[in-house]
Amino acid sequence: MKNKYLFIFLFLFSNCMYYSFKGSIPSHIRTIYIAPIINESTDYLVSEIINDELNILFLNENILDLVSAQEADSRLEIKIKNVLDQPKIVSRSSELGIEEVNRWELTIKSSVTWYDLKKEKSLLEKQFTNSGLYAPGVDISTDNLDNDGDSLVDEEDSDEQGSPRESAMKISIRLLTQDIISSIVNTW
Repeated sequence: MKNKYLFIFLFLFSNCMYYSFKGSIPSHIRTIYIAPIINESTDYLVSEIINDELNILFLNENILDLVSAQEADSRLEIKIKNVLDQPKIVSRSSELGIEEVNRWELTIKSSVTWYDLKKEKSLLEKQFTNSGLYAPGVDISTDNLDNDGDSLVDEEDSDEQGSPRESAMKISIRLLTQDIISSIVNTW
């Protein structure tokens, strides 16, 4: 009798575990093709970095198999609308007597479409806005900022390192790719 209950428990648990990793992706979709990213911004490297990050995430998370356009059940299209650096905190310089920016916010705005090639319909159409903070001229591992919004600062945060703008770009891209994966997994 105990073996019967153990079998039922293991069966249900394994099904729940599979569901939690695969989320609610339609069952007929097992592969994805990432179309070349369209970059409408003036920051020419952003599309290449996003493509690399997405490839790594899809491989690590094992959500869908990455394949060529001809083999794919679905296609992911990403358009980078713009990459903006905007002043976040401005103060008056006591030395120069002029205003200077103490903190910048780098924001990436994009649109994403995930298309079901088998049923010829869109599964996801969404706009994303992701950003990272940086202080000019200061390594982000010592800037006393929560650059990525995870409530960890400097030495507490393993991903806070490097040059200011480049690091804010990487943070924004990491957040964007995580949002895309999460949206794909939670489509239905």
